[in-house]
Order: sequence, then structure tokens, then C-alpha cells
Amino acid sequence: MVADVYRKLAQQLDAIPNGLPATESGVELRILARIFTPEEAALATVMRLTLEPAAEIAVRSGMEVNTTYRTLKGMVRKGLIRFKKGEGGLAFGLMPFAVGIYEEQLPRMDAELATLLEQYYQETRGNIFLDEPSIHRVIPIEKAISFELEIFPYERATELLKGAKSWGVRDCICRVQQRLVGRGCDHEVENCLLFAPLEGAFNASDVTRAITKEEALRLLLDAEEAGLVHSTSNHCSPL
Repeated sequence: MVADVYRKLAQQLDAIPNGLPATESGVELRILARIFTPEEAALATVMRLTLEPAAEIAVRSGMEVNTTYRTLKGMVRKGLIRFKKGEGGLAFGLMPFAVGIYEEQLPRMDAELATLLEQYYQETRGNIFLDEPSIHRVIPIEKAISFELEIFPYERATELLKGAKSWGVRDCICRVQQRLVGRGCDHEVENCLLFAPLEGAFNASDVTRAITKEEALRLLLDAEEAGLVHSTSNHCSPL
């Protein structure tokens, strides 16, 4: 019964364009069991990408509204779902496995999870990152947006940072995961930059360290001098 709920969740996540391809070994089920409790997994299976209040999710799940709300808030803290605060209160939505759930497991990444993820990556040959449509292209409902994954020269990357109103940095989860399985590179771990058009966007984050514009520019320069390539992607919420 418990395995069934993780299988159902895996199928739900694989139905999202980013996907979560099944493997012969079923390692993806062990990954989900590692980061979702059975109750959280069951709730996620009835969630949608569009943001909804807890009461609507509770109707589909058959759970009591207050229990649903508490569980959803716990899932937000674990980086399993996304949320937004509106006039009517909090609304919650499902996230893709990547880019989404995977990246938010940085605080919980350990050798066991890293090993499971490496096995999954090897079994799928990285197809979660290569499938069509591209993982870095998001199309909102009934509204197409132009998008390219761009590789930026240092000068253009600097312009992007200078145009933001808040800045943050977090550890590169790929480097963290690779080092836990005895692989990886020797580059600095803390150099994934985030920036936003709103002030204080990262002040309350437990994962992203809020920094100043000057520190962001210094980290960018350090990456440039280390020979790293600057790339960026956008992520849009469904309408």
C-alpha cells in the first residue's frame, strides 16, 4: 500500500512536462520515499500545478481541512511544493521534480540521498534533463513566451545583477551531490546566484543566503576568473 502511493506520485510528477521517467529498478520510488512521508505523498498526488487554497485540495484528498493545511505548510518547509500568499491566504501548488523539488533538497542532501540520485541519473542517462519539451522552457496556459537558455559573457551577466533589487547565493546542489558520491570538481560550492526584481526576496530563506549587490558582483567575478560559464534560466508560474 505504501509503495503504491509513491508509484502514484511518481506517475503524477512524470505527467508534468519536466517528467520523472520510471526505471526498471524503481529507484525513483526510493527517492520519493526518502523525501516524502506517505501522508505527504498521498496529498501531492491530488495536487495541481496551479495554485489552490488548502480547502480545495482537501476536498480531493478526503482529508480534514485543518490537517491538510498543516501538512501543506510542512511540505513547503521541506521544499516539496510551492506556495504564494494572496488576499485569501496561502495557496499551494505542485512542483516538478526538476527544476523544483530536487533543488530544494539542498538542506537534506546526504550520502544516502546523493547515492540514490546518482543511481537514478545513471539509469535514466539524464533523460530527466534532456526530454522534450526542454526543462528550461516553461509555457504558461494560453500564453506563449519566448525563451532561450543563454550563455552570458561576464559583461551581460553583470548587467542582469545590476538590474535586480535583491540578491542571494546558495550551494550548488549538483556539486554537493557529486561530492557525496566521491566525484565532482574542485570549484567553490557556494556560487549559485539568485536575483529578483523585489527587495528582500531572500531574507527569510533557510537555503539561500541573502547578499548585497556588491557581494553578488564579486562572486560573479570570482566565477569568471575560475573559468566557469555563466548561464541562466527563467521559471514562470502557470496562470
